[in-house]
Amino acid sequence: MRKTIVTVIAACLACVVAAQSPAELTRQVRETDFRFMEALGNGDHKTLDEILDKNAVVVTSAGKVGPRDHMINAVRTGATRVTRIEIEHESVTMHGDTAVVSERTHSRGLARGEKIDNWLQILRVYMRKDGKWLLISYQSTRILPAKK
Repeated sequence: MRKTIVTVIAACLACVVAAQSPAELTRQVRETDFRFMEALGNGDHKTLDEILDKNAVVVTSAGKVGPRDHMINAVRTGATRVTRIEIEHESVTMHGDTAVVSERTHSRGLARGEKIDNWLQILRVYMRKDGKWLLISYQSTRILPAKK
């Protein structure tokens, strides 16, 4: 009897989790994404380690492709430091347990010891695993000034 009650409770909890509204899922992604961006700005490599999936792929605005550890180490050592981010346009598109965050930002700070002051188009892809949103892909593309 006790096993049946536990099974029923587990099934009910699974239904509640599965029944989350698209608005609630979008809210969760935005919250995780805010924590990610805040961690970049604050040099919080521990939060980056929590949010970046172990197999995440990172593509920098310089076109370099690497694993998550390159981003975490760059933030941990101070080689990359974002001092200001202005978001001009941001959208979240849900695809079940996957979310795509697209934004146009003005980013300032340091990268590999050099001052940065760039407009970027950024794409971040999150996947929900075990109830947590993890960043599985990050791509940053530098937006060049319009030719006159």
